[in-house]
Amino acid sequence: MKENDSISHGNQLSEVIVQVSAQAAPYFLRRNLLPNQETVRRLDDGGLLLACKNIHENEIVPIVQYWITMAKIVSPIELQQKLRDYLAN
Repeated sequence: MKENDSISHGNQLSEVIVQVSAQAAPYFLRRNLLPNQETVRRLDDGGLLLACKNIHENEIVPIVQYWITMAKIVSPIELQQKLRDYLAN
């Protein structure tokens, strides 16, 4: 069983899917930039779909925010909307 490298406990999200652009993909392939990162699929355009399992939203939102022009949360969509709302204020 894989050890969970999550730093938060409680209110865990079972899975978050993040889409990364082709420009950022090499950085995410070189080393895991997301907690519990797993590659789901390499996209035709060179981008990636990545899964993060058993994490807290506070672990992933700041990372996606840092890569804002090159990464977005695909699922759960509510988490991406929460990030958009935060950035709009």
